[in-house]
This record gives sequence, C-alpha cells and structure tokens, in this order.
Amino acid sequence: MRGQLASVALLAALTAGLGAQTRQLAGIVVGGDGLPIAGARIQDGTATARSGPDGRFAIAAAGSELVASAPGYATLRLAAPAGEVRIVLRPQALSETVTVAATGRNQTVAAVPLATSVMGRARLEAAAPVNVDSVLRQFSDLGTFRTNSALTANPTTQGVALLGTGSSGASRALVLLDGLPLNDSYGGWVDWLRVPDEDLSSVSVVSGGASPLYGNDALSGVIALETRAPTATHLDLRTGGGGLGTELADGAGVIAGRKLALAVRGRGVHVAGYVPAAQPGAVDDNAGVAAQDWAPELRWLASPTAMFTLSSEYFGENRTNGTVAQVNGTRLRQVALAGVVERGGVWQGSVFAQSEDFDATFSAVAADRNSERLTLEQQVPSRASGGALAWTLARADWSVQAGGSTTRIAAVDNETLPSAPLAPAREENGRQALAGGYAEASWSPRANWSWTGALRQDRWTNYDAFQNTPTGLTPYPDVARTAWSPSLGTVWSPARWLALHASGYESFRAPTLNELYRPFRVGNVLTEANPLLAAERYRGAQVGAVATARPGLRLHATYFDGIISNLVTSVTLSTAPALITRQRQNLGRVRARGVTLGGEWEAMPGLTLWASYTHLRSTVTAAAQASLVGLAVAHVPQNNLSAEALARVRGWTLSAVERFGGANFDNDQNTLLLPGFWTTDVFLSRRLAGRYAPYLAVENLWNRRFAIELTPDAFLNAPRAVTAGVRIELGDER
Repeated sequence: MRGQLASVALLAALTAGLGAQTRQLAGIVVGGDGLPIAGARIQDGTATARSGPDGRFAIAAAGSELVASAPGYATLRLAAPAGEVRIVLRPQALSETVTVAATGRNQTVAAVPLATSVMGRARLEAAAPVNVDSVLRQFSDLGTFRTNSALTANPTTQGVALLGTGSSGASRALVLLDGLPLNDSYGGWVDWLRVPDEDLSSVSVVSGGASPLYGNDALSGVIALETRAPTATHLDLRTGGGGLGTELADGAGVIAGRKLALAVRGRGVHVAGYVPAAQPGAVDDNAGVAAQDWAPELRWLASPTAMFTLSSEYFGENRTNGTVAQVNGTRLRQVALAGVVERGGVWQGSVFAQSEDFDATFSAVAADRNSERLTLEQQVPSRASGGALAWTLARADWSVQAGGSTTRIAAVDNETLPSAPLAPAREENGRQALAGGYAEASWSPRANWSWTGALRQDRWTNYDAFQNTPTGLTPYPDVARTAWSPSLGTVWSPARWLALHASGYESFRAPTLNELYRPFRVGNVLTEANPLLAAERYRGAQVGAVATARPGLRLHATYFDGIISNLVTSVTLSTAPALITRQRQNLGRVRARGVTLGGEWEAMPGLTLWASYTHLRSTVTAAAQASLVGLAVAHVPQNNLSAEALARVRGWTLSAVERFGGANFDNDQNTLLLPGFWTTDVFLSRRLAGRYAPYLAVENLWNRRFAIELTPDAFLNAPRAVTAGVRIELGDER
C-alpha cells in the first residue's frame, strides 16, 4: 500500500513538473515584407496551432523549439522564446506560389483573381543575364520597348507593359522594389541597373488593370521585386566579367541584431558594349554603360507587431549610345521611410523623396554613316516626393483594405544648341501632382469561393508649365483631371487541384512630364512632345484557371480582352530621306486580346521545367488618322514563347532558357518590320565548400543576330557574350 501511494505521489509530482513547464506562447507569422502570413503551421512537440488571417497564433509550448511552416515558404526552426514571438518565413528556393503584389497581402498565386506568375530565388540565381530586365522577358505576356538589355540600351527606351497594351519608353505597368516605385518619376521608364540582382528573393508579375489599388502607372499590371529580409548576419558577393568587356561586382551585407538590422547593397558594372549599327560607318561606336548603385537600409523591429525601415540610395550611370556624339548620364538620390504595424488591423505606410539629374546628347547622322552633326544637348533636373498609407483588416471569411497615395513631380528640360552652348535654345518647365484613395473588400461565402472588389479615385494636375525660347515665353494651361478605377474579381476552387478566376477592371495612366514637354531624336527620327496629351484608359476582363494536375505539375491558362483609349504613341507626321518627324499623340482606341498558357513541372528530384506562351492581337480600332485603323500596335509581337530547364544535383546548377519573340512593327504605319527571333541562354555553376560557387554564363549561345530598331537604319541585338565569375556566401542566411 505504501508502495502504491509512493508511486501515485511520484506520478503526481512528475505531472505537476511537466505542467509547470508548459506555457502559453503567442506571436505573429510574417513574410520578409512584414505582412502577415495566414494559415501558417506552428508546432511545439505534439502541440500544433495555425496562424489566423492576421498572422497571429497561440500555442501551449512545452518544449524548447518551435517549427513554423506555410505553403510556398521554407520551414523554420527556432528556439521557443519567452513572451510574444515574431516568426519571419522566407519563400522556398523554388517557390513559384507566393505573391503580394495584387492585394498587398501574402497570398498564393491561385487565390489572386488576376493572372499571376512568380519567379523564385533559385531561378534568379541561375539566370545567365546579369540584369533583371533580361530575366523578366521569360514572362511571355510582358513586353519591353526594345529587346536589347539595359546594359546596352538607352534608359529612355526601358519601358515595360503587360497584356499587349503597347510597349513604349514610358512603362504601362508599375514596377515596385520592396514596395517603392521604380518607374522614373519624370519619364516613366525604369533604370533596371538600380535593381540589386544578387539580393533578389522573388519577382511576381500580376497582369491586368491594377489602378484600383495602385493608381497611376499600373495601367496593365504590377511587377513586384522583393529583396531578402535582413533577418540574419551574412555577406554575399558576386564578381565576374568577360564578353562585351563586362566587369561586374555586386553584393549585399547584413549585420542583424535582435531589434536592429543594417543592410548595405551595392553594385558596380562596366560594359564596353558593341556596335549596334547593322552597317556601321565612321561615326558608329559601342553602346555600353558604366554604372554604380549603393543602397544602405536600417530596419528596426520595434515590437513583434511593428517594423520600420529607413533606406537611401545613390545611383549613377554614364552611357554611350552607339555613335561618337550620342551619350547620356543619370544621377539619382533617394531616401525613404516605410513601416508595417499590426494594431487593429495591419497598417502599411511609406514616404520618399528623390532628386534626379538626367542629361543626353543627340545628333544627325549622314546617310553613309561616316559623319554626324551634334544637334541638341539636354539637361533635365527633376524632383519627386510622395507617400502611401494602407490599412487592412482580415477575418476568417472577409477582409477590407483602404488607403491612398500622393506624388509630386517637378522638372525642367534645358536645351542648348552646340553652336551656342551658352545660350539656351529652349526651356520646358512643368509640374505634376497626383493623389488618390481606394477601398477594397474581399468576401468568401464558402471556403472554396471568394470575391474581391475595389474602387479608387485619382486626381492629377499638370501646372506651372511653359516653354521659353529666345523668341518669347509660351505658357501652357493648367490641366486637372480625375479618374475612377473599379475592379471586381472572383476565385472558385471546385476541386482541391483546380482554381478558376475571373475579373473585370478599369485603369488609367497619366502622361509623364517627359511625354508632355520633352522632344528627342534617335538617329534620323525626331519625336516632338505634346502638352495636350490626355490620360490613357484601359477597360478589360480576363478568365483563367490554375490546375495542379498531379504533385509537381502545375498548369495555368488565361484569356484576356481589353480596350485602351487615348493610347500615347508616336504618330508619323512627315517622312524625308534625311529626317522622319513624329509627335506623341493619343490614338483613339486600341483592342488588345490574347491568351497565355504556361506550366511548371518537377520532372524528377533536382530537375524543374517551366514554359510560357502568349498569343496577342493588339490592333488600332479608331484613330484621327483613318489610315492607322486596322493596323497593329507598334512593338507588340503576336507570339512570345519562353522555356526553361533548371537542374540542381550534388552542388551543380545548370539552367537553359530558350526564348522566341515574334515579328512586330517599329512604327505606327506598320512599314518598318522587326523580325522574329530565337535566343538561348545557359548557366552553369558548382558550389564548393558550401560557400563558394564559380559560375559560367552564356547569353545568345548561338550568336543569332536580328534587328531590334529601325530608324530607318537597322540596329542589331548584342552578339554572344560569355562571362564567368564566382559567388561567395558568408554567414547565416537562415
């Protein structure tokens, strides 16, 4: 009897002891952007919990280690701390499923009512090009104004568009880098060499009218570039060089503490380039670049539910543009403050200020290309500032979001003639203010069915604009306009392996100060500005499906159709042997429709295949010049195709990308035809000692040459370029 009592007492003591070790642990699960992750699984021994729509969880912790996981994110193990905990999850290396660009929330691709594609870090690291704009061309519904790389292209040609809305120097899609706009505030193009390629964690492309959430610039969608969260101390470096006289060094370093983290990203690149003229003469020279970018960032974790980031950037580049006399340069400085706070919902806010100085020279080239005459020099200082604020409240079957943004831009185009460099030939001055607010609501009447609707109003004003020449001052009238941008979309999953989506939307893009007031010349083509340009409007709809046919095989298809009113394009006014004169004008209407098909297949462990194909029909349906009706929109090919294979076995990484671009026209009259092309890129690397990875990259493997510009002289793409280098990873990147 005494033995039995002793056993009972011992058991009670042990039970009490175990009970004393169990404690209630609460926290929040977020991504590197600071936004909550819903449905994450938290495990402590045998106890499990799930994060709610706001990312919060509570668990009875009995052990010393927590294990956190979520679809599309790498599993994280961490010591179970005392008090409230903040868990930061990173996307899986090959994850193609997580996006935040469409709704400002961490969601899977299948849950977004717009066509959405994601490229994870593994694919980005295995890309042969050293600049992200070339990598983005693997998204087949994405178009760029020119098909040559940002390493050799004039920055004013580096616009991007989606869904056949027409590529131009000004982008018709919004590009975000860690939530801040990357589109040039003055011209709308993108300085792609500002992107820290070595530190990118993912790229997501959301195709469809996104103005209901993002306002101006998001006419045809959003491209979100995300860098890695500075959560652990590490240093990553990449250096290399080779073809086209390329010299490259870039990297990212982080010193991370419990509350503060300091990250510094930097890159320097020099490309001697190549002669783009198909039939070069004495004036032809290399098109190349020398650029540097420095971006320090300080991140403060004020509490498990509040994070603030202070960042700054300096970007500078000097370019040669294919002839001796044509050069340009950019100097950009930016400072920004951003924060995410979870209190009565999730609050996201940011403010930024930016100054930029852009200069360029233009020349007239003789027909035999053996002489050129400098015709114009431009200096364009511009200043921009802005801010955005959004609030999101999520519950089990509904969520609401509201917010707004504002931007102010001022610029002066100073022009001088080489014959009288001290006497300004013309000055174009202008200011632009944009502001808007929106509300979005999502509702899930059933677990497998959701609806999302949004409405936004924007107002923009062009003011204090004038042209000043030696003959007098010409003021331009102030212009104020508003735009309503609605959207409605639904996602239905009739089976666990299938998601169907449909959406309709209206969006807009206000013309940039560059389009309104700055003329330019490329070769023997002169393009005049137009201070009377109206805003572009896009009304469209799409339907699509995402299917996981079997484990490791994911397929998607989207059909889209839309009407673009007032499309800003360069309309030919006159044609002469020595000079083609054009002016930026609003076309009446353009219809852009097509279908995108794609898939991802993990053929075997270590081998993954991707493919994407888009068929487009983008035609003019109404125009002031009747001769343009029925013609194809310039710079929109009917067919685009890309395919990629990525193998990762025993420390080796091998990737191959094949890309096809269809024929398209280089002018509004459809008389200058750019041919279709095939191109192949390959990449090979070997990881040594877990820290070092020598690599070899080949762009344009088969050295295929094709015309990328007709002015009307033909200019060709870059020849084959072979580069080699090494990546070095030091520290903990967990």
